[in-house]
Amino acid sequence: MSAKIPETMDEVKNLWDELKKEGKDITLDELIKSNVQDLTQAYLDSAEEGHYDSAKLVNDQTIAFVSITGRTIGKYVTKGTSLVDDFKNNSLKLELDLEAAANKVANK
Repeated sequence: MSAKIPETMDEVKNLWDELKKEGKDITLDELIKSNVQDLTQAYLDSAEEGHYDSAKLVNDQTIAFVSITGRTIGKYVTKGTSLVDDFKNNSLKLELDLEAAANKVANK
C-alpha cells in the first residue's frame, strides 16, 4: 500500500480535516465507509498475497467479497446498526472482524 489507511477515528478525522482543507466535499460518514472498504480490501489482499478478489460495500451493513470473475464468494454483515457506527464505536473490533472475514474468504 502506498498510503496508510486510517485505523482509528482520530486518524480518520485527521484525514477528513486534510481533505476539507484541500476543498474536497465529503462527509465524515462517507469517508468512514470508504475507509472501511479500503481496510477490508487491504486485509483481503494480504490474506491472498496479492490483489485477486475485491471487497465491495453493498450497503450500510454489508461488505461483499467478489471474485475476479464477478461472483460473490462471501460477505461480512455487521452485528451492529451499521459499519460506520461500528467503526465509530470500536474500530479495533470491527477491523479484527473484517480481517477474520477476509481470511475466511481467502482460505476457502
